[in-house]
Amino acid sequence: MKQRVIYFDGRSVGPLSVDAPGPLRWVARDSNGYLLVGDRGSVVRYDGSGFVPLKSPTAHNLRCAAFSSRTGIAHLCGNEGIILEVEGDVVRDSGVRARENLRRLAWSSAGDELLLVGNDGACYVFDGENLRRVTGAETHLRSIAWNPFRKMALVTGNCFTDGIGGLSPAPNLFELRGLTLKELATLEESRADLTSSSWHPDGEQCLIAGFDQTWHTPTLFAYSGGEVQAFDWNEKELFPTACSWSPDGSFALIGTSAMTSDEGLSCLFRLEGGRLTKVDDLDGFGVSSIAWADDGTALLACSRSNRAFTS
Repeated sequence: MKQRVIYFDGRSVGPLSVDAPGPLRWVARDSNGYLLVGDRGSVVRYDGSGFVPLKSPTAHNLRCAAFSSRTGIAHLCGNEGIILEVEGDVVRDSGVRARENLRRLAWSSAGDELLLVGNDGACYVFDGENLRRVTGAETHLRSIAWNPFRKMALVTGNCFTDGIGGLSPAPNLFELRGLTLKELATLEESRADLTSSSWHPDGEQCLIAGFDQTWHTPTLFAYSGGEVQAFDWNEKELFPTACSWSPDGSFALIGTSAMTSDEGLSCLFRLEGGRLTKVDDLDGFGVSSIAWADDGTALLACSRSNRAFTS
């Protein structure tokens, strides 16, 4: 089946066509190129000249991929708690499962600690053989951002949890401390599902994107020094679902997705000097992931089925 990814050349975007069993949800990069994963067990390599499908041991939807800077091995996660490993062009099952659907995983900057998060407060540290449970969250967790210089990770998630009589407000921003997620009260009053986060390369500020569950409005925050600053986001029907700082930190890309199939607009924005400008329309393809090359170009995973509330 033909799927789409988007190439960003530093100024504009262009579509690329990929053969894969299902939509591609995530893209990661190491020195050898890009690794894309997605629905129906899709795993694809891209070196800039062509896409090479890899044999996958699963048909489960894969949601995320990340390389260890120390070993060069990539780990993937997805539905049914599956965890895969990719070494070279070989994809293998780790043999370890979580109970919950896993949505994101990320290596620490030193490449020595792998954190995984997912539905129903799922949070684990994986040492290659065992999962150690990290406690502190109850809602669906949606993103991980390791600080580039400190052994510190921000974890974001949904803002409501199921309770007796309906939905109850819940923490949506945490800091990893050992095997505990410590609630950061700075977003206590924000009823926002926070689905994407990215530290600036200087490690001083983390960009956090999502949408407000109460008013169904987009949200974009910067977290720094224990405080949160909201950016003005004037595109009321364009919901940020992927944000990522460029390698030199001069600007960030912010990809959006529609809330429903009736709201089919999606765009790519550039955040520079606190100002948002539109890069291009994306033909209804919602962005779920952005991966950079050192030269300031990037590859974006996207799908027409990506929605703000499922990112």
